[in-house]
Amino acid sequence: MSHLAARLALVAAAIALVSGCGAVAPPRPFAETVAPNHEGARLVVVGDLQRTAPILEFWREQNDAERALIVRAIADAHPDLLVITGDCVFDGGSDGQWEAFDALVAPLHAQQVPAIAAFGNHEYWSGRADAEAHFFPRFPLDARRHWFAFAFGSLRIVVLDANRSHLTSDEWHAQVGWYASTLDDLDRDPAVRGVVVTFHQPPYTNSTVTGDEVYVQTDLVPPLARAKKTLAMLNGHVHSYERFVRGGKVFVVSGGGGGPRAPLAMGADRRHPDDVFQGPSVRDFNFTVYTLTEVGVDAEVRGVAKGASDVHVLDRFTMAWPQ
Repeated sequence: MSHLAARLALVAAAIALVSGCGAVAPPRPFAETVAPNHEGARLVVVGDLQRTAPILEFWREQNDAERALIVRAIADAHPDLLVITGDCVFDGGSDGQWEAFDALVAPLHAQQVPAIAAFGNHEYWSGRADAEAHFFPRFPLDARRHWFAFAFGSLRIVVLDANRSHLTSDEWHAQVGWYASTLDDLDRDPAVRGVVVTFHQPPYTNSTVTGDEVYVQTDLVPPLARAKKTLAMLNGHVHSYERFVRGGKVFVVSGGGGGPRAPLAMGADRRHPDDVFQGPSVRDFNFTVYTLTEVGVDAEVRGVAKGASDVHVLDRFTMAWPQ
């Protein structure tokens, strides 16, 4: 067997192992009813819930217990809306992995938590058609859209698909144009007090596993920086936690849902020395609870240490409504 054939056989075996076998269960959709117009409405954001692939990533940590604890802690937070910033599963074309995802988030289904989600790179692992076939039925509030704006009380959540290589050039430019015009429209809407933008790949990170996404910096950051009501850009992809503040806008990198953690460069090796959160190189699993208040949005980042059985507060910050 040639070296290439051996590698292909290994990949096929790994995909078969993580995909499961037998009858395929129907997708379990998240709830569609959202009622955030009350004091203290809560938005929870989490990223990268995917399980580490055996064989393909045999050298990376497997975090099944911590992933389950993260989901239970999200349920305990009683969110009015859940936002997933992508990478629900390792292979977005795998029936077995999506069935495992449905089982993982069963505590959220039991509470009828509504959810919206952005596409991550792992959703596209087996191609766009398979990604959409598995993804959209589980997130009915996405309404089969790759980019859209969602109303959550006086906050607007703008969801984008930053997987540029999986969109056509026309689609990418259409999305960027829609994004800029939507932020302009929201600036003029008196019912909107603030806006957050969310998608998978962050513009800035000190990760030693992935780098900055230059096309995100050039195409997606400037409209956010120009807009008057934008508060933050919320991303995953990097399996860690970072927070930057630039030009009065907050950039949160929170891919701590249970994927294998990524070390961050430290000291003089950092690409971006302005990470506001002064944590270690390898950081705890995490998700963020955003609470709407009269003066703005309070953020509490909740963490889970490797091997732990409880949840702790990792970080806190507040974003005031723009005047």
